[in-house]
Amino acid sequence: MANDINLIPETEVFEQRKSKVLTSSFIFSILLLLVALGISAYCFTNLSKIDSDIKNTDTEIESLRSQVKSMADVEIAVRNLDKKYSALKTLFSGRSKYSLLLKELEARKPSDVSVQNADVRSGQISLSGTSGSYISLKTYMDNLLNKEFAEGDPKLKDLFTTLSLNSVNLDKSNNSVKFFIVLTYQDGRLQGL
Repeated sequence: MANDINLIPETEVFEQRKSKVLTSSFIFSILLLLVALGISAYCFTNLSKIDSDIKNTDTEIESLRSQVKSMADVEIAVRNLDKKYSALKTLFSGRSKYSLLLKELEARKPSDVSVQNADVRSGQISLSGTSGSYISLKTYMDNLLNKEFAEGDPKLKDLFTTLSLNSVNLDKSNNSVKFFIVLTYQDGRLQGL
């Protein structure tokens, strides 16, 4: 059997091989087509899903933008309110507290001295009034300039800097002393307390 005799003509063998190659290449092509169709279907569904997600995100963004635009009035009001707050904060932090000045004047005043008029300006105050005696007026003037005065506000002990007695008169009708004092003070000390 070493020498088998092939009785099939060579053209027939060629045709059979050709037919097998064509069949296998056809099957291979069909398989490649199916794989390509599968990949295409997968890409198409993912692309559709991504496109749908993009459209939903765009819709969401537009919705949020419209919400932001609808709050433009609130944003403007907040900005204006912040500007007003800053202005008021600056105003209140830099303003002098004249009520503390008046309390300090009252704390240093003897009981028989009466201040009838006070003209307050930045750094200066003019006082006019009556006193029971010259001694009470002198005590009041000393108390105003006394840096160690114990009954006043300790933060304001050196508030007053100079004092000028512009006029003093004895009113014999009611036995009282009329006076007019100009007092300078440190206006910066009344700020931030």
